[in-house]
Amino acid sequence: MGSLAQIPLVFRENGVDQLFGYFSLIERGVKGKYVTFTELPGVDVEKLVADLRSLDEVLDVEYCVTEKILIQTAEFPLEIFKSRAILLKNTIFNDIIEKIEELSPNANALIFHCGLKGGMDDARYFKEVAGIKKNDFITLLKGVLFSAGWGVVEITFDFKSCKGRIYVKDSFLAEIPRREDGANQCGYLSGYFAGFFTEILERDMSVHEARCKSMGADRCEFVLLPAPEDDSESRGEVTGHWR
Repeated sequence: MGSLAQIPLVFRENGVDQLFGYFSLIERGVKGKYVTFTELPGVDVEKLVADLRSLDEVLDVEYCVTEKILIQTAEFPLEIFKSRAILLKNTIFNDIIEKIEELSPNANALIFHCGLKGGMDDARYFKEVAGIKKNDFITLLKGVLFSAGWGVVEITFDFKSCKGRIYVKDSFLAEIPRREDGANQCGYLSGYFAGFFTEILERDMSVHEARCKSMGADRCEFVLLPAPEDDSESRGEVTGHWR
């Protein structure tokens, strides 16, 4: 806790322009791994690394310098939250979703439930590792989605009523218009949010996308509500709320 407060200061003192960074490993009671990409024109790399290693919070530094083009060479395989990860162009992911919508008779529900599983799996991992209070998961979720490139997320949520709204600026799913039927495009995100909050709150949650950037809104907006109490209805209701 607090390690990252010192690391950026060293970069700044050495004149380094940090492009972005993310945690690729978090384990309770074990070292963490922070990966960052930087621009280094005129920077003494050896001094930078020595300064980083001099910090009490830093156990070691591994680095690689490439010229003319930014290439991820810091680690292979990529690992995020104890699972292998890959970098994928947004156009490829959207092509996959588009083909599912084209070929599946119940594409909306299929895409939603894929997101639902992903959100529940991530929430289980955070509950196991993070050991933090429920309301802190909102801050954690915003940071994770931002660092993963999914979008800039803002969340307003009332834990007493279990109602709230999620706003996503520059959603990766809404960036490329692909629907001609007037439907919103972020069904996977709707499912992800439903799964994440269902697992964290330990009750079925319903999410539907009220506004989508692909339809001209300035950002995507998701409404988060408790699902009906009847277990036999809740999952269907969650899916039915997505448009």
